[in-house]
Amino acid sequence: MGKNRRGNYVFLTWSGDHTPRHVHVYKEGKLIVKWDLENWLPMQGQASARVQKLIAELEAEGLL
Repeated sequence: MGKNRRGNYVFLTWSGDHTPRHVHVYKEGKLIVKWDLENWLPMQGQASARVQKLIAELEAEGLL
C-alpha cells in the first residue's frame, strides 16, 4: 500500500489492486474520489481541479 498526504488529502494505492490503475483520495476520513490513473477519469465521486493537480504532481514524482 502506498500512502501519501498532500494538501489535507490522503492518497492511497495498493499494489496488485484491480485494474485500471487508480488512487483513492480521502479528506477527513471520507472518500472524495476513486481516480482512474490510466484514463484520467473519476471511477467514483468527483475530483476538484485542486485534487486533480495534486494527483498529477504525485504521479509526476513517481509516488502513484
